[in-house]
Formats: sequence, structure tokens, C-alpha cells
Amino acid sequence: MRCTRKEIVAILSNMVQVVEENEQYLNQLDSVIGDAEHGSNLKRALRKALDLVTDLPCENPADILENFGRILATSGCGSGPLLYGLAIKAFGSCLGEKGSFEPQNVVEAMEAMLHTVKEKGGANIGDKTMVDALEPAVNAFKEAVLSGHTLVEAFDFAVQAAEKGMLETRNFVGKKGRSAYLGERGVGYQDPGATSTYLMLRSVYQTLLEKGCGNSES
Repeated sequence: MRCTRKEIVAILSNMVQVVEENEQYLNQLDSVIGDAEHGSNLKRALRKALDLVTDLPCENPADILENFGRILATSGCGSGPLLYGLAIKAFGSCLGEKGSFEPQNVVEAMEAMLHTVKEKGGANIGDKTMVDALEPAVNAFKEAVLSGHTLVEAFDFAVQAAEKGMLETRNFVGKKGRSAYLGERGVGYQDPGATSTYLMLRSVYQTLLEKGCGNSES
């Protein structure tokens, strides 16, 4: 499957836009367990990464993703942007090695992204973090691809799984970061990291759908 610089930039631009539109919502979720800056920090870091990466001369979509992730990870805007940056960098690096955006290659890139987040963040399912949305999404995406679905269809399944995982964080006791300090008092509150993960994955899916990318294996 082919993917152009223009399409990758559109995906990244829409990711930034959805975070900007939900900045206050993400801050509100973060106010329960953190410093109420998850949305603001993520917006600032994503906007910086997008502005810088669009000025780079590289045309290779995987290189664009890897550079975007690198800039995001080094933005100095907190742990959220750091983990997202490392994840996107790992995704782009894996696709660069594979050489194309064929569905199976994207599966491996998403697995590399998940591995990076879990390794660097030290979180697992049930810890009330972004992993609670990301891991179900990656698993659903892989299952859909192995079942013969197109890239867009697989992302649809991934988004549905991410939303379910996000909502389930309301039932969890936080075990990582600031949410761990709340203990049982955090039950009933939705994790902001899982929420931003869901929102950005949904944005990727909607952009692919609108642009007509990944609807076939050609």
C-alpha cells in the first residue's frame, strides 16, 4: 500500500487538531489525578512537532513519522508527550525498515509502538494508563488484519477496542504516576492518557476514511 507525505501530514495535522479541540476536556480529566495539564502539555508538544516536521525536507512517510516522534519526545512537555513521541518514533522506525505500509507491516509497527510504551512507562493493562486503550487497540488491529480486513477496517476495530479500554479505566485503581496516590479514590474517574490515546487513534481512522487510504491492498 502506498502512502504519501501529504497523507501522513494530514494524519498528523488532524491528530493535533483533535487534541486542541479536546484540550480542556483532557485537562479536566487530569485535574482529578494530576496537575490538570495533560491536554495543554500534549497540545503544545504536538503543535511544536508538527510545525518543525513540516519544515523538514524528507519525503519518505516513515521518516516523517520517525522525526515527528523524535521531536515530540524531546519537547520537554512532560511524560505524556515523551511516551507518545517514543511510540510514534518506534512506529515510524519499524515501517522504515519494512519499506511499505502494507497491513501486516503496520501490525508490526503498532506492536513496536506498544512495546515501547510498556517498556518505557512500565505499565500494563489495568494500571489506569494509556496502555488500557492502546493495547486492546493494537490487539484488535492485528486480529482484523489477520482476518483479511483492509487497513481502514482494521483501524475501525482498533478504535472500538480503544474506546472500550478507555471507559474501563473508570473501574481501575491507578498504579502508575499521580493516579497511584489516589488509590481507591480514583475509581470512577476516566484516565486522561487512555482518553487522549483513543481520541488520536480515532482521528487517524477518520483521516484514513476521508482520504480513502488503506481501503485496499493496492
